[in-house]
Amino acid sequence: MKQYIPTLLTAGNLVCGFTAIMIGDFYWSPILLLCCFLFDSLDGLVARMLNAQSEFGKQMDSLADVISFGVAPAYLYSLYSPDFENRWYTISTCALIVVAGTIRLAKFNITPSKPYFMGLPIPANALFYIGVIIAIENESSAFIHFFDSKINYFITPLFLSLMMVSFPLRMFSTKSMSKDWRDNFFPLLMAILSIVIFFMTKFQAVAIIIIVYIILSVVHTIFSKYVWHKL
Repeated sequence: MKQYIPTLLTAGNLVCGFTAIMIGDFYWSPILLLCCFLFDSLDGLVARMLNAQSEFGKQMDSLADVISFGVAPAYLYSLYSPDFENRWYTISTCALIVVAGTIRLAKFNITPSKPYFMGLPIPANALFYIGVIIAIENESSAFIHFFDSKINYFITPLFLSLMMVSFPLRMFSTKSMSKDWRDNFFPLLMAILSIVIFFMTKFQAVAIIIIVYIILSVVHTIFSKYVWHKL
């Protein structure tokens, strides 16, 4: 029976993501998507603890992530579309999120584990859109005015989708941390900046933190290739 426990947790991720789409609510849907993050973290952890890892579980996890971190954020983002007359504009814009996210997951499935992420992880991409919802629903004038523009509304998922499929980009993570200070520098800097951003921007913090993470990861990629080995 222990082999089915990780699968049940993955199913919890899938159900929460599907429900977030069905209700399309700007309060409960982000909460359900945050629950997806919890299930997504637990299924892998529990699988390793129970020694119940399998190729089936890996594939099901990615399929659930397509719904929870691809389709669900894209749908919720579509509800903010400033273009009420041309549905194809909104569909093509939000389709970028789903297509790029699916490509990102497919690449992840066939790539050996590395101490960094190749491109922006799809959960981080989803977290950005959750942050946008939180900011707008808490009446952030900066976010409201920014996404009222059709250009900004389109460019944002275009940029983030490109980041997801930019596989040479080394997005640092805590799993890369070691006794070598160079492996710890960017994760610790990100943690400090996240705390500062949270206290400075409050409801706008989540989305801003993801953008800062992308910027630091670009710097991390440059340092990893051209600087660290010289120090």
